[in-house]
Amino acid sequence: MGNFTETKENLLKLGFMCGVFVLATAARGDWLLVVVYLFRDYLQDLFPVSENEAKTDHVISLSRWRLQNLPLFIIFSVIVSFTMFWGMAWSWQWYYYIKRRDKSEEWKCQPNKFLSPKDERHEIMLGSLNMLLGSVASGIISCYIMNGGHTTLYYGILDRGLLYFLLSIPCFFLWIEVNAYYFHRLFHNPYLYKKVHKIHHRYHQPTAFSTTAMHPLEFTLHQSYLAIVPFVFPLHVGVFITLLLYVYYYGMCDHSGIKMDALWPWQPSSMFHDNHHRLFHVNFGFNSFLMDWLHDTLDKADREYGEDVFGGRGRPVKTGSR
Repeated sequence: MGNFTETKENLLKLGFMCGVFVLATAARGDWLLVVVYLFRDYLQDLFPVSENEAKTDHVISLSRWRLQNLPLFIIFSVIVSFTMFWGMAWSWQWYYYIKRRDKSEEWKCQPNKFLSPKDERHEIMLGSLNMLLGSVASGIISCYIMNGGHTTLYYGILDRGLLYFLLSIPCFFLWIEVNAYYFHRLFHNPYLYKKVHKIHHRYHQPTAFSTTAMHPLEFTLHQSYLAIVPFVFPLHVGVFITLLLYVYYYGMCDHSGIKMDALWPWQPSSMFHDNHHRLFHVNFGFNSFLMDWLHDTLDKADREYGEDVFGGRGRPVKTGSR
């Protein structure tokens, strides 16, 4: 009986993790890109582009940019993204924030503290707007790749040698981590914080919908340093997709408001970023402690933080203030 219960719990955890992966890729509109990058050759054989299609002026124009059938890609990307994101996010919301609301001390990073209905509506609308932007961009890039557009991703592990393949893993991770930290910290500059990033910090108790609920400029910037990689840096498609899903997964966990332990020793728990929303100008990293450790911007018990305390290092704590 004990083994059965343990197996059931492990299967539920695995299912939950898979659900978070789906939710994360849908939230950023990149699910279609993942499919296209993984199965590009197969899909191109399955849905070949006919040269006879380029007969009308608008098709000729799209063909010049390798964007045949672009409207279909965009419509498909948007519809499926919204279906997956709203479906998964609302099921998550129902299971935790509605069904177990009276037991928040068991699962919530900030027990008994919830967003106001007004802020909940705001994060859903803003997050959906950014998901729409991401879905359209994903549809355009996917269409370009499917029509034979240039990409630096390669598919054979030994194409560039085993050493290159192995070194590309930490290099790509550091590329993501460094960009995420410095761009995030840039938006905590007093001027940019008040004009742009404060929108995201409106959600003091973040939920899954908060993941993409930010100023569209900020959303676009964070997506750009990921989207540029397949067109500039030679990278194995498996490395690119795996790390992309990895950072998306933890981005969703970090904003869930739900207590989640890290799977890896360098990875902070969900409390780390939840504390960023609670304390404001501290804990800027997403996928590891590395950059915060290097810049001394980790949350410390002997410091106090607040929306008016910029710089990432807080100020000496006053007795009873935390």
